[in-house]
Amino acid sequence: MATNSNDPRQASSKPEAKADTTPQQVPQPLSNPNPIVMAGIKYRKEVILLVCVLIAFGIYALKVMDKNEFPSFTIREGVVAAVYPGATVEQIENEVLKPLEDYIFSYKQVDKKNTHSQISAGMLIIFVELDNDVQDSKPFWNEFKIGMEQVKLTLPPGVLAVETLSDFGDTSALLINMQSDDKTYRELGDYMDRLKDRLRTVESVGTMSVTGKQTEQIAVYLNPEKLKHYALSETTVGATLLAQGFQTTGGSLKSGHYTQPIIVTRSVNTVADVADMIVLSTPDGSVVRLGDIADIRREYPEPDSYITNNFQKCILLSVQMKDGYNIVEMGKEVDKQIEAFQSEIPESVTLFKITDQPVVVNSSVNYFLVELLVAIIAVVVVIMLLLPLNVALIAASTIPIAIFISLGLFYAFGIELNTVTLACLIVSLGMIVDNSVVIIDDYVELISEGMDHYHATLRAGTEFFKAIFSATLAISVTFFPFLLTIKGMFRDFLTDFPWGMTIILFVSLMVAELLVPYMQYKLIKKPIYKLQQEAIASGKKKFSFFVSMQKGYNKVIDWCFAWPKTTIGLGVIITVVGTWLFIAHPMQLMPIAERNQFAVEIFLPQGTAVERTTVIADSLERILAKDPMVVSIASFHGCSSPRFQATYAPQVGGPNFAQFIVNTKSNDATIDVLNAFTEKYESYFPDAFVRFKQLSYSTADYPIQVKFSGADAATLKKVADSVAAVARHVPGLRNVRTSLDNPLASAAVSLDRDRAERVGLNSTLVETTLAMRYSSGLPVATMWEGDYGIPVTLKTGTSRRSNVDQLENEPMPVIGLSTVPLRQISTVSPQWHPGMLTHYNGIATVSVIAEVQRNVNVIDRTEALMDSIGRMELPQEVVVDRGGEWENTMDTLPEILSGLALAVAIIFFILLFHYAQADTAILLLFSLLLCMPGAALGLIIQDTDMSLTCVLGIVSLMGILVRNAIVLLDYAEELRNEGQPVHDAVLNASKRRMRPIFLTSAAATMGVLPMVIGNSALWKPMGVVIFWGTPVTMIFILTVIPVAYSMMKCRQKGAYKPLPEPLETHLL
Repeated sequence: MATNSNDPRQASSKPEAKADTTPQQVPQPLSNPNPIVMAGIKYRKEVILLVCVLIAFGIYALKVMDKNEFPSFTIREGVVAAVYPGATVEQIENEVLKPLEDYIFSYKQVDKKNTHSQISAGMLIIFVELDNDVQDSKPFWNEFKIGMEQVKLTLPPGVLAVETLSDFGDTSALLINMQSDDKTYRELGDYMDRLKDRLRTVESVGTMSVTGKQTEQIAVYLNPEKLKHYALSETTVGATLLAQGFQTTGGSLKSGHYTQPIIVTRSVNTVADVADMIVLSTPDGSVVRLGDIADIRREYPEPDSYITNNFQKCILLSVQMKDGYNIVEMGKEVDKQIEAFQSEIPESVTLFKITDQPVVVNSSVNYFLVELLVAIIAVVVVIMLLLPLNVALIAASTIPIAIFISLGLFYAFGIELNTVTLACLIVSLGMIVDNSVVIIDDYVELISEGMDHYHATLRAGTEFFKAIFSATLAISVTFFPFLLTIKGMFRDFLTDFPWGMTIILFVSLMVAELLVPYMQYKLIKKPIYKLQQEAIASGKKKFSFFVSMQKGYNKVIDWCFAWPKTTIGLGVIITVVGTWLFIAHPMQLMPIAERNQFAVEIFLPQGTAVERTTVIADSLERILAKDPMVVSIASFHGCSSPRFQATYAPQVGGPNFAQFIVNTKSNDATIDVLNAFTEKYESYFPDAFVRFKQLSYSTADYPIQVKFSGADAATLKKVADSVAAVARHVPGLRNVRTSLDNPLASAAVSLDRDRAERVGLNSTLVETTLAMRYSSGLPVATMWEGDYGIPVTLKTGTSRRSNVDQLENEPMPVIGLSTVPLRQISTVSPQWHPGMLTHYNGIATVSVIAEVQRNVNVIDRTEALMDSIGRMELPQEVVVDRGGEWENTMDTLPEILSGLALAVAIIFFILLFHYAQADTAILLLFSLLLCMPGAALGLIIQDTDMSLTCVLGIVSLMGILVRNAIVLLDYAEELRNEGQPVHDAVLNASKRRMRPIFLTSAAATMGVLPMVIGNSALWKPMGVVIFWGTPVTMIFILTVIPVAYSMMKCRQKGAYKPLPEPLETHLL
């Protein structure tokens, strides 16, 4: 029968050539090799075929799998808005807010602490926050809206509208503006409708909404003199027109066989029809038409809000994506439709994407893919430089194999490709290589000691299976506790990380155990390490990095074992100092977001007209537009933009508010523009607060907020004003103000009931007449042109501009045909009311709000402000609470620390099961603190704040420490089983395992190098911790841990004698 030369079992029967004839103890083959390793050798063709298929599937998955910048966030926030014209803030607080709060807080899903409200002139906004454990908010909002219909019936009749906006947290994937200088809003609206029709054909496109569109109206300006001439009043005319403007059903004609609806044609179809509407008819047949008593115009009313882009009027289309679709692919389909649509519209109409999430996601994912590629190259280069070529090729090949197989599994399990999962791949590179390196290193050592290749590859894979399995389990499992302890947005953010790490590490484990043994058997035939040592000894090779490093390390570890107490003492001191530095380091859980855009918010006092707001907004816009790094400025006057980033909640609009979305040439350009303009222009305009808002991953409304409650309104105002004055002297704070805003002036009409009743007037008639004359108009009918409805609105001369003198002399219709001025039946006097009232958790609250200077830590400045407040003498009844970034951080920090503690506990129990020795598990448990000095050193050197991803880096670092410690101590236990005393076994194990520990540490360090040198404020802290922490931790692993382990074991009986029986050290 023909022999198969590729059969490793046949090849192993051949005698191995020995370069050294010196007798040495050859390692013995294992009697029970690991079945996984055996399967990889026996079914090598099937394994290689399976690996190739999985790699091909991974390449396919990379192309088609869902891509996003971050995991999907659940925004657990909604808005309840109420409009109560003519009511003071105190009226709204008592008559509207109280019953609404009672209803809202009756739901257990509502987060009372963070639910807050804002009351301004005639309007109430309640921001309803849901608890973090609410995963699907739709059922809640459906039930909430049904109950709200009943609550509306209990509110005062003057409350015109109460709306519940459950989509407040929905984020736009695209904001597309359509602008033109020569087209009307109606024409732009028609073009936008056509664009929406096109985009509806894209399956992934969800909700679309248009903002900024102005609607024409037929304005009917009543002439007071002509009204008086015909003995008419505005009320009478309004009632008459309302009756004519409504269209009702004309009934139907019914026969035994057929029913025909009766349709009465509309009486109002043109402006002439409006002018011909009869408002008075006399018995003699004379009629008074609307055109006889009013000036009728078709016009665009003066807007309360509007949008411009680069100073051109525009309307804005917000496009959302349906759940479960690929946003990058959606962007491509939308671009195709837009490109086709642009050929159908005039050249004077242009489209511009203010925000383009598909492009942001695509560039972000591509950037991380490039970082991943750079990391792979860096790791491969390190391996190639430090290892012999054959060894390096095998170790390096496991990286792309493991990554592509992992990507295929991501796709199969529905895990999308985002920066979180890509970060998993980058962080795990060193760990991927580690599994293979330790097996290859042991294999080369075994064949250098004279063992045949076949049994050497079986033994290497078997010996390390237990160690790398326990280490892989320890690293994988320790990320899952964060999913149990962290809630809300942070949990959404972290959900994919544990699953991604688990898949990657176990794939690398299987590659190392199934594929690497056969690869090393086929590709590594020579005892490389032995040949290197012989070449150095004989002078044929003058230098070997590892030989030189091994000699140096041997001297260091010999010194450490000669001076064990000194070694332990130095380790303890460095660890204590490092831990203190780490804890005391500035913290910022969620950093700024790298974007080529930022927001500007302009606040003026309550009551400011939109024209005044526009003057300041236009001035600032022209200043910004001169900067060459600014590409475009979308300006929202009297309103706010739709939510265009998940964590950026736009402010509530109003005539006193304006907002910009500024697009720049690059992420760096954004920082340069903000640095140039923030300090100079935030207080540049009188009475205006200008807030330059760099987008971030934090959901806090304001960086610094201190809330005061528990006392009456006057006391709270006095306290807030005093604290604000102190806060203005705290270094690093700027734009300090209170939430009360400037007082709002109002004209209070106090009716003299006796005088009014003598002339047949009462408060209702006076209020109705004033509302007719001093409002924006009374809609009385609608004129339709196809699907375009034009309201017919009744107005007076005081609808646009008026003053107190006009109000006092306003003629009020009385019994008969005469009028009396308002001042004869009432007193008109100025009254001042708070510009804004706020409630938190149903309690009246006044806040001191502040921004911080750029590149200043918010938590640190909050502490500084609280120190200053602590030196003030505040009334005992005043309750002080911190809000802003500090509140967000301190709410989340205990959850993170709980997850970290649970992760440490899991590591301990894995170690306990692995070694079945409590003392060893406890030693390695305390050794986890050895991660702190390196992490602190990196944060200080790189000037990086501690963040959420920094904690993930610490956990990764702990996993690396445990993995390397297991590799070292397992070999020490093995040497003890072979008969060596504790001291010798640990010393020899340290010397023997230095090389693989150094290699894996070098690979892990270089793997995160792109994170460190990259511009990602979110992921850089994690990279910094691992990059600096890994080499420092490696030093402790190779010095302090073996010495401490030796000292601990040497205290036991028989430590200096060979073991009477083998020591079982593993769980498996």
